[in-house]
Amino acid sequence: MGPKKGQTGGNKAKLGKQTTQQNAAPEETDQDERLQAIVLSDSYQTRFQPLTLETPRCLLPLCNTPLLEYTFEFLALAGVSEVIVVCCAHADQIQEYIANSRWSNPSSPFTIETVLSPESVSVGDAMRDLDAKGLITSDFLLVSGDIVCNVPFDKVLADHRQRRAKDKNAIMTMVLREASPFHRTRARAESAIFVLDEQTNQCVHYEEIKTRKHMKQISLDPEIFNKHTDLAIRNDFIDCHIDICSPDVPALFTENFDYNHIRKDFVHGILTSDLLGKTIFAHIVTDNYAARVRSLQTYDAVSKDVISRWTYPITPDSNLLADQTFQYQRGHIYKEDGIVLARSCRINSCTVVGAGTAVDDGTVITGSVIGRRCKIGKNVSIRSAYIWDDVTIEDDAIIESAIIANGAVIGASSHVAPGAIVSYNVKIDTNIVVDGNKRLTKYLGEEDKKVDTDAVGADGDGYVYEDASEAEEDDDYEEIVNSSGLVYNMASLNASDTSFSTVSADQAHRKSRRRRVSTASNNTVASEDSDEDSFLREAQASVERAVAENHDLDIAALELSTLRMAKNAQFHEVRAATIAALIGRISHLINSNTLKARAAVESVLNRWGPLFRRQVFDQADQIDFLLLIQRDCTRRMQGSSILLHAINCLYDQDILEEEAILTWWYQDPQRKEDADMVKVGELVPRWLEWLTTAEEESDS
Repeated sequence: MGPKKGQTGGNKAKLGKQTTQQNAAPEETDQDERLQAIVLSDSYQTRFQPLTLETPRCLLPLCNTPLLEYTFEFLALAGVSEVIVVCCAHADQIQEYIANSRWSNPSSPFTIETVLSPESVSVGDAMRDLDAKGLITSDFLLVSGDIVCNVPFDKVLADHRQRRAKDKNAIMTMVLREASPFHRTRARAESAIFVLDEQTNQCVHYEEIKTRKHMKQISLDPEIFNKHTDLAIRNDFIDCHIDICSPDVPALFTENFDYNHIRKDFVHGILTSDLLGKTIFAHIVTDNYAARVRSLQTYDAVSKDVISRWTYPITPDSNLLADQTFQYQRGHIYKEDGIVLARSCRINSCTVVGAGTAVDDGTVITGSVIGRRCKIGKNVSIRSAYIWDDVTIEDDAIIESAIIANGAVIGASSHVAPGAIVSYNVKIDTNIVVDGNKRLTKYLGEEDKKVDTDAVGADGDGYVYEDASEAEEDDDYEEIVNSSGLVYNMASLNASDTSFSTVSADQAHRKSRRRRVSTASNNTVASEDSDEDSFLREAQASVERAVAENHDLDIAALELSTLRMAKNAQFHEVRAATIAALIGRISHLINSNTLKARAAVESVLNRWGPLFRRQVFDQADQIDFLLLIQRDCTRRMQGSSILLHAINCLYDQDILEEEAILTWWYQDPQRKEDADMVKVGELVPRWLEWLTTAEEESDS
């Protein structure tokens, strides 16, 4: 975790160029060893409008903490000594925030300088501006002001510097987080193919995928195959645009005025140029967390990840701001001091409640973030929503999967539908339904300021916001609207079935399912089945060997990861193999009368359960994980007891979340697809009853 918050600094910065000098690094520090960071505070997009008409994206709250705080925390952990924040829109707000933050204190781990770039309309413009100012003196870390990351950076930087020492043409290292294709923090509208040399991780080709155009092939220069014998074509990365760059990078932007985007212009251009001779590498992260809040979809996903502690040690109760007082409670509930909760209200799992907020009788809040000083009336229902500071929600209102910004008022009995945005100080009258495709704001030009009574009601105050600029300029606007909203348009997602179960019991089920969804030939299907079965056998044997020989957990995880990449297997198969091995071990301990069921489960899963943290990434994965355990337990003596205690143990370890367990039990049809699956789950209702009782007691 980064350093604990101190008091906010009292010195105000002047507009324009601003530097904190008190904590300047000693002069004797080797300039080449100091790490600069460039933070792009502007996204050069309109996806968060109308919110960003009044507040820069980097200062929007995520779990009641400005996004920029998460970025600075990452830079502190990465060992950065000098930060340059490039400001475009709302530069005055950003400068004021930094000047009054702990990062301007003498105890800050780095100096901060803000640079105005008011004319820039793209990343390329910002880089050219930096090059013209001559501020880059060494290799630097390039990030946006909207990242959440806990990746240790020592090895990433050391590998980059080692490559640079050998070859000055190695100008960039992209940090990419490995993830399943449907991981919730992947930006749906922005996907790409990376072609990497498997031996060196040199990126030899980059190409964006346009989902709407149903891209089925890419074109590679034949020369690539002459220079690189082993290539991997990868589409399983979360790309947060965290890059280590050499000082050549800004200069190359200056030389190429058509470079606007860092990936589709710069990286693609460098890799396809016959003249420049520059090389770009990837550093692939398989553990830890890295994500960027680049759309409303990822805002929702990253918020859930922070609440669920995937980002540890960066969690709400780490209290990144000096005046925060969050405390963690069971079920991923975080409460600040000074909140007032009526006796009959319910604060359910995965919820954050800020200081000074009052919640009245009968209100139920689930999976949501509530800001400070909010007033929430009686019998209100809030689910998967983001309520910022100083919001008033009157009696009987319903808010689902929406963002309600500072100072807004939601009238009694109104319904804000999933996907809606109610911007700053908008007032919704009583009995109004705000459709999910609506974005309401008060921030319009004087000539447009006529209250839209159809949208906000006769006594409301606000207007429907419509942004034509992105629709006109972006060829994939429809795709972005469908893919990057707060509620993802599931019709545009080609999701795979929640698949098969255990390694040994369900191979026929796997094959029949693949025949239903595959368009490949019978020979291809047979080959895929053979490869998959081979992986499952080898992976299960690997875990069994690790357990029997008491290997280090990291070594066991590394062996599984290496095998998965070698066999091009999916995380589903990794989970299936690991479950088969561990449940098999539990079953052996029980059947040999070594331990009773509960003790056997706890003995194995307390030691080896953390393996699943590297295999289970979102709610869909958790449901698949539960189905795999359930299926495996159908063929075990005392399978019902094993399933019950396994769920409890994995829940205590925060590997399984309450929401996923409830969805699996009450909504997933595969849980009861045959009599064996139903029978093995017969003890689970007892545990669910305990969970509900415990939650009610904690609320009271």
